[in-house]
Amino acid sequence: MRMEWNGQRRGVPGVLNLVALVAFLDTFAMLPVLAPYARQLGASAAEAGFILGVYSLANLLASPASGVLLDQLGRRLPMALSLMVAALLIALYGAAASPQMLLLVRALHGVSSAVFIPAMFVLVGEHGQVNRVWAMGRTGAIIGLVALVSPPLGGMVAHWYGERVLFTSIALVMGLAGLMALIGLPAESHRPPREVLVHPLKVLRLPALWSNFLLTFGMTFAMGMLTYRLPVMLQQAGYDAAYRGRLFGLFALMAMGVMLVVRRRAVLGGALARAVLGVGLIGAGSIVLEGLSLPSGALSAVLLFGVGFGLCFPAVHLLCYEGVEAHLRGTAFALLYAFYSLGYVLGPTSAGLAAERFPAGWVAAIVAGLSLFIAFGVGWRQGVYSQR
Repeated sequence: MRMEWNGQRRGVPGVLNLVALVAFLDTFAMLPVLAPYARQLGASAAEAGFILGVYSLANLLASPASGVLLDQLGRRLPMALSLMVAALLIALYGAAASPQMLLLVRALHGVSSAVFIPAMFVLVGEHGQVNRVWAMGRTGAIIGLVALVSPPLGGMVAHWYGERVLFTSIALVMGLAGLMALIGLPAESHRPPREVLVHPLKVLRLPALWSNFLLTFGMTFAMGMLTYRLPVMLQQAGYDAAYRGRLFGLFALMAMGVMLVVRRRAVLGGALARAVLGVGLIGAGSIVLEGLSLPSGALSAVLLFGVGFGLCFPAVHLLCYEGVEAHLRGTAFALLYAFYSLGYVLGPTSAGLAAERFPAGWVAAIVAGLSLFIAFGVGWRQGVYSQR
């Protein structure tokens, strides 16, 4: 039995890599088309921004419960079901006849997906003991590969065949990812000690995680702004969906390259220092997006966003995994993604609201800067730069 379990464990990283490669299509392939698609259905600029961000709002509201679920019931089954339900809902995007219907479907999609990402990263950490920095970075790079290929591919599919064909194709592949998770991962159950009550507030009381959560929020707020602002800006300037997709693909290429390079804990001063630097570069990219004319401004911003995201994304996941006890990791990652989702809610929504009054990139830069400043102060007081 022990040898069989060890054999299963050795196969888990490969299955997780395949699942990550397939299952992030719903996030990245729709980036170049979702905001313009909402506008085609009759949504205003502010409504399109909210439709883009409501996925993360629903994900945010569902995250505390999903974390407790993962710590009580294990990872595999909730993750597989989340992927399958998400597949069904993505297929319904193409059936939306109004902005209100698209808003409802996207909100349900966000709820269904609240389990998958925390579960996957907990499993990556648990099965990456030899070099957890590299395990997190490798998984991020695989996601980056999806982000590199799927935005231009999604843009081209939407350009040639229409958005509904794109949504149906993503749904089929997402359903396959759910089956892969169900069949290919061992049935693990990581339960807390009987005397321990798993509650999100217990994790929120851990001060070492607060700087991590703030950096995550600053990163995703600016990223959320970019996912709305860049496609609409380029569309208004006459650039087609394929070109918008190529720019998002360039972002992914830069992020993926950075993630693959960072293989040791001490690179650039440790994980927390890398996260701080990453958010700083993302804030600078937000300023460049508004400050330079097209297409050079968009290109420069995408490069800065890519390097910053490549530094920050694996670092915050590593800090989250190592900042709590094993039986609280599901809840910790769910709360990390609550802050992650909060940024993606407020970022595009703020961009839509600011469209007629104030450059959205400046708003993102201010928020990222404040998050960076507060997180840096908290982390410095705790002395974690020498430890992380």
